[in-house]
Amino acid sequence: MIRTCSVLACILALAAAGGTEPVTLIAANPLDAPRPNAICVGPASLLGQALAPGTVQGVLPGGAVIPVQIDDLDGDGVGDELVMILNLAPEQSLRVWVDAARSWSGSGDRADARTSWRYDGYAALDTDRMGFGLYGIYAPAGLPGSLQWDLYGKRPEAWRLSLDDLEGVNYHEDNPVAVDYLLVGSSMGLGGPIIGDSRPLASENDGYEYRELCDGPVRAGLEVTVAGWQAPPGGVFNAVIRYFVYAHHDFIDARFEVDQLRPGGGPFGLGVRRIPHPEVFLGAASEGILGLIGQQPDIIGQTGLAVIFDPEWFLTWDVLPEEDDAYVVRLKSDRNRYHAWLVGVWEHGGIADAETFGEHLRHLAHRFREPVGLSK
Repeated sequence: MIRTCSVLACILALAAAGGTEPVTLIAANPLDAPRPNAICVGPASLLGQALAPGTVQGVLPGGAVIPVQIDDLDGDGVGDELVMILNLAPEQSLRVWVDAARSWSGSGDRADARTSWRYDGYAALDTDRMGFGLYGIYAPAGLPGSLQWDLYGKRPEAWRLSLDDLEGVNYHEDNPVAVDYLLVGSSMGLGGPIIGDSRPLASENDGYEYRELCDGPVRAGLEVTVAGWQAPPGGVFNAVIRYFVYAHHDFIDARFEVDQLRPGGGPFGLGVRRIPHPEVFLGAASEGILGLIGQQPDIIGQTGLAVIFDPEWFLTWDVLPEEDDAYVVRLKSDRNRYHAWLVGVWEHGGIADAETFGEHLRHLAHRFREPVGLSK
């Protein structure tokens, strides 16, 4: 939600409420193309003081009032990062006046995180564009819980948070709320991680722990800690994974920290489920894209899946047969720290279809490589 007022009046009101002048932040778009719904993330220290997590007001030139979300990611009660969504013109540097003393009073959150949804241990993330469910602690009977994502698509007329609405509908059939458009089965679904030939199966490691990182009008996030990830021959790893979603977007921002306790295993990778006879398949190492879109049996509409990654980390492509049933990109980072966007596209979701899928992924990959700069 964006509200407007006189720029001067808004700034004076913010200053009066907080007793201090608002902080001026500058969001810089490095691209020579428009950047609608640009994700702007920076350290909370830009606001000049230690702050509790919450959402405050920002004022744009022209008077629009936007939410600026402050998130405590390490759980110490103090905000670590701030995040906002802006519309930026090509190569634009936009000033935003922020006063941490004035809470955001707008309505309509656009991001949601749950450590359990519908089933105990079935973690979920939701935006006004897409819903995501995690096969981790919970997985359907006979299927592996190995941190692969399921997807729930929304038509444009149903763009809103919908996890609560979905409680009472059969999302495997067409409905006005959201439709499950990914047949996961035993596969790696969307963005399942792997080390060598070993997925982080809940039944074979020391367990998962879930923690909600943030929840609000701009961003929602979950943290998953994996202990004792067994990767034969002999490899044992711990991992901390942070998953974020953002208002108005159709992807998960995934960050992996993988620590080796005992040597073994093989290269780290991320997979997407294979779809028979896809209409589009895109494997572009130089652009950091692995993606495909096609029709799955008994699924409403076509399913698009993609991993967007840093091209500098590319190691090789891989194909996993049988129950893993995945295309995989193998990555190598010197610090075993990886960052990727896990993209879900539904044919009826109003974001992309088979005809525009490749263009959509290239646009996202360009954004991934060139994030918005946020400074004072």
